[in-house]
Amino acid sequence: MTFSEVTKTFATSLPGTDSYVKLRKAMRTLIQEDPSNAAVYFLIFGFARTYVMLYEDQEVSPQFAEDNQKLMLSYLNILDEALQKRNAESIYQALNKVVNEYENSKKVF
Repeated sequence: MTFSEVTKTFATSLPGTDSYVKLRKAMRTLIQEDPSNAAVYFLIFGFARTYVMLYEDQEVSPQFAEDNQKLMLSYLNILDEALQKRNAESIYQALNKVVNEYENSKKVF
């Protein structure tokens, strides 16, 4: 399993907590399989974990779920592009970009 494969799977999954549960599990696996990029996987793991904790037992509108899936997908794409470069500086910059975008967002997860 690669980060790119996980990103593609998430992009084609139905919006909702089940997709975030699978994303969280995939990130945990990647942390173990690719420890040199663990910070990337842990950031996404945390986002997915929080989404599940907040919304697992709540009814959310389809629009809310779709909007948040798009937001998560934007983060995944930023990080995936950096990981494909296999360059520590690119990965570091991508992590900073995602964190800064998250800090300026509504912080729904």
